[in-house]
Amino acid sequence: MRISARTEYAVLALMKLAQHIDLHPMRAKDIAESADIPKAFLDQLLLDLRRAGLIRSIRGPGGGFALANHPENILLHDIILAVDSTALCSACGIKTADGSPCTLPAYCALREVWQQVDEAAERVLQGITLATLVDRQSELEGHTMFYI
Repeated sequence: MRISARTEYAVLALMKLAQHIDLHPMRAKDIAESADIPKAFLDQLLLDLRRAGLIRSIRGPGGGFALANHPENILLHDIILAVDSTALCSACGIKTADGSPCTLPAYCALREVWQQVDEAAERVLQGITLATLVDRQSELEGHTMFYI
């Protein structure tokens, strides 16, 4: 499993939205500044997150972006799938002598290991919510978050 900058930025952006859940929607510019994400890159991520139903956009004065669901109901797994589904697959990187992909059959012992790694990662990611991440970040920063 490989976590890309794209995935990390998406999680950071959603954490910012979760931290402001009881406030007004956040403008993309404000999310980018507070999470230290390049604005043009964030715009692409917000589009993917909206398409996946994780956030919603609000038009007009005072508009911006907000979570489409409570942080307790947003899984880290779903965030990763929304922006980088290939991160959830530990592809075997073995190459043949000429540089082409491995041609070993599906009963390869190493391939079984990568499959087990993927399954374990999937279990972990499906057990972590956005609320869990925000709460832990608050603990690390010495703050306490309460959800009503």
